[in-house]
Amino acid sequence: MTPQEEARGFNPPEQHRLWRDVLLPRSVIPFFWMAWLVLLPVAMWGKIRRRHTGSPAQPRVAIESGIIGWTHVYFEELLASAQEYFGQDAVIQHTIDRDRPYLSQMRRNVMRDRPSHVVCDVRTPGQSWPSSIRQAIGASWFLVARGITPVVVLTDAFYRRQRWHAAVLTAFGGVVVTFANDKIVAPIFPHRRIIGPLPMPISVGRLEWLAAEREARVTPGEPRVQFIGSVYPPRDRFLDHVGERLEAQGIHLQVNRDKSATSNEEYWMTLVNSDVVLTTTLQGPPRPYMDWIWIQQAVFRYAESTSAGAALVAGPVDGGFDYYVNGVDFLQFHSVDEAVAAVADLVHSPEQMRQIAASGVATSTRIIREHEFWKRIDQALG
Repeated sequence: MTPQEEARGFNPPEQHRLWRDVLLPRSVIPFFWMAWLVLLPVAMWGKIRRRHTGSPAQPRVAIESGIIGWTHVYFEELLASAQEYFGQDAVIQHTIDRDRPYLSQMRRNVMRDRPSHVVCDVRTPGQSWPSSIRQAIGASWFLVARGITPVVVLTDAFYRRQRWHAAVLTAFGGVVVTFANDKIVAPIFPHRRIIGPLPMPISVGRLEWLAAEREARVTPGEPRVQFIGSVYPPRDRFLDHVGERLEAQGIHLQVNRDKSATSNEEYWMTLVNSDVVLTTTLQGPPRPYMDWIWIQQAVFRYAESTSAGAALVAGPVDGGFDYYVNGVDFLQFHSVDEAVAAVADLVHSPEQMRQIAASGVATSTRIIREHEFWKRIDQALG
């Protein structure tokens, strides 16, 4: 461990190597235009066809995920919040079995339900370049020909293959949603129909459930400080160092490894039963298929923790995350020392902890009740 690593909160340093950080991240752009040329004939045919058939009077939105994906908190809330925004009957759930061919399932689902929009996550189809090339071009061809608008969720904006896949799916229409700042991603993204960072979509129903559970909660003697999420390098090192320093001050940091072996309700209850939630915005280990790994993105815990009524201590979102205000809705840190100090300040100042938590709840309540996630997508689609 070095002082520089601690000062960055173990986030990798920014680098500008010619091949690795300048040319390779932009390689998706010419590769995208090759796919665009392949798709051009069907795009022209689809445009002619829509002149005769017209557009549907009301949106009918299909949301697609894998079998396991539908068990996750994110997809559960994505579906429920969409049903609240568009109407229960206007939203359809599509399930993909990853043990069977993706394209045939996607086509069958769309032909059966005839949606006007399809919301898909590029993590659902195949996880290799050969399968991505085949599936992205095949799915885009199918959707463009039928005038169906794609809304693509790009959770990992700096994952090279997924970034290309998302761009191809929206080559001739639709929008890409990301949790990274769109202005930062723009130089390495092939088109400008990308928006972010957006807060995680949470349903009004879930918000009200959380409020009731929080009201019924039995307050412990000592404030509970918790982390919940995936633990991988360099996040594990960061948590180890923060935990050791907090322990020296008599504060215990409970590390919960995501929702493994728990139900969604148990996951939410971990947040409800937290007084302080610590989270990081680190991308993860420096893998060869990820670009610009030093960029820190918005994480789901921003919306989840504040909705559940916990005081949030979080890493920064590069380029800004305008929905939550540092020092008002949460406390921000960059280094290990800043993270320890922020948690300790909240634990030792119950009034400050209550104020930060209350402001965070109020902000998330407004975002959720105004359907900010879906409204931003609506605005981007015109």
